[in-house]
Amino acid sequence: MTMLTTRPDPATPDPLDPDPLEPDDLEPGPTAGGAGAPSARTWRPAARVLWALAVVLLVAAATVAGTLGRSAWQQQRLADDRAAALAAGRAIAVDFVAMRATSFDADTRRVLDAATGAFEKEYASTLAQLKPVVTANRTVSTVERAEAALASGDADSATVLVGVVAPTSNASTPTAEKKTYRLRLGLVKVDDAWKVSTLDFVS
Repeated sequence: MTMLTTRPDPATPDPLDPDPLEPDDLEPGPTAGGAGAPSARTWRPAARVLWALAVVLLVAAATVAGTLGRSAWQQQRLADDRAAALAAGRAIAVDFVAMRATSFDADTRRVLDAATGAFEKEYASTLAQLKPVVTANRTVSTVERAEAALASGDADSATVLVGVVAPTSNASTPTAEKKTYRLRLGLVKVDDAWKVSTLDFVS
């Protein structure tokens, strides 16, 4: 009886081999045994791994950009609030100093419209006594120059220092004399508008 021995076809994968190599997996390369010997398999990441990595990187980049953007926005908003408080403090100081006997009510109304809290109450309580004095003396106080500086400030409150040069005349002094005032104003934000809550003369 003759037994036939069959040799497996090299192109047919062995079912017992857990990781059969495809022809493309073998890349010739120089080895100690000579040219053309097979080299180790080269790992290539799957496409889905690359996509997952790309998504992670994009999310991280978006998070960083969002954080930096919010920080820049907050800094710009704070700068805008401080600039608005400085401008409001200067304007209120000018209105407080500038006064004419012939326009007393309108002049003081501008100050009251920009006042709040303790200063509003105090200022309003003095007008009844102040008006007859200003009218009888024909007082005219104008502002020649006003310089303001922000002493402190945040999104809701600020302290502004204002120096004012105010030529002032009255019935006894018809030629205007320059008076200098230095004011410290405490401001608070009320309905998105800066208003003065305290006003003091400082030396």
